[in-house]
Amino acid sequence: MNIEYYSSYSKHAGLTYGQWTVKWWQWALSIPANQNPVVDETGKKASESQPKEAWFLAGILADENESKKFPSRECSIPAGIPILIPVLNCEADLQYYPELKNDQDLLDHVHKQAESIEKKEFYIDGELIPPQRVHSDPSVFELNVHHDFDRFHNGGYTRAAADGYWVFLRPLPVGEYALRFSGSCENGRLNSGATYRIRVV
Repeated sequence: MNIEYYSSYSKHAGLTYGQWTVKWWQWALSIPANQNPVVDETGKKASESQPKEAWFLAGILADENESKKFPSRECSIPAGIPILIPVLNCEADLQYYPELKNDQDLLDHVHKQAESIEKKEFYIDGELIPPQRVHSDPSVFELNVHHDFDRFHNGGYTRAAADGYWVFLRPLPVGEYALRFSGSCENGRLNSGATYRIRVV
């Protein structure tokens, strides 16, 4: 079947692709770990705090995951809305990286990380879809991090920047689909990915 997806220059619901990636980061870091789809292994938390005009999937927070054992999740997604997937992305904020002192430091950091991405793959039902490189829009944005998101953040507002590779699928027909994506950077030191079995209903 012909899978349709947005290009990096596309808009959806009046927002640029980069603005949607900012919404993804704001969504991901605003949810406590015990409810967060990013750290959920099964997909049962997938519907947590989803926006109305898109559906956000997640890999895992990129780490030194040498085994490359990524979560296998299942979830249902409402028909008629697009699906945004982070294949491999770099985000820096002033809480996680206190040594970064200003906006330019954030931009330099994420650019260097994104330039080190050497693998970015996304498949739906075995069909390869090319990930798009997308910078956050605006290039530096505000995050309100949940105080129970992880041990590296103390919660509250911080400034952030992001850059990396995404797939933004246009609404899929009702049915079941198998998604698989993964990426790596820094000479394979950092890895992220996931598999999903989704039902569009």
